[in-house]
Amino acid sequence: MFVSSFELLVKPIAPPPFDPAVSRRAVQAYFLTLSNLNPVGAPDVALSIQFTATPGLNNDELIAIVDVGAGNIFSDLVPDPVTGKPSQQLTLPSGVTALVLLQPDLSKAAPNRASLAVANLEVRGYVELSLSPFSANKTAEILVTPQIRGTFIPAAPASPFADFDQQSYTLPTANPGAIIKF
Repeated sequence: MFVSSFELLVKPIAPPPFDPAVSRRAVQAYFLTLSNLNPVGAPDVALSIQFTATPGLNNDELIAIVDVGAGNIFSDLVPDPVTGKPSQQLTLPSGVTALVLLQPDLSKAAPNRASLAVANLEVRGYVELSLSPFSANKTAEILVTPQIRGTFIPAAPASPFADFDQQSYTLPTANPGAIIKF
């Protein structure tokens, strides 16, 4: 089932010919909150969150993070076992809410496009959610809330008065409502 579109960015707000010393960089990530609405005690649901992007997704430029309540788990996207699309696999117990995050990896050094020094990453696409063939539960109601969150980073973030701003907005879901039923 289609969930939403997404956009990942590491780009200057005002590219040349504007002075790079005063042009902040935008860093934008995709957040997806998933709640398993099945009754507590029902078998776990195994899900695949699949990403289709232009240009394609490169694990060397991204960080995928999942938090199902035990803290952040960092991983790479892996090919979905059915579709082959880059995906994040997730086991979600009944009555539990998880957060899945896909963001540029700012820790990379140049010439990586996601590095703050290069700041030339721009990827757009869409997200699909499917029930894994390995799921213990073959039916599920999943509440989805997709978001884009962005941070504006100054050209000199180490200065004592660095000015960081943030924005976030909920994305429309692809299907009427925000509940996906399998």
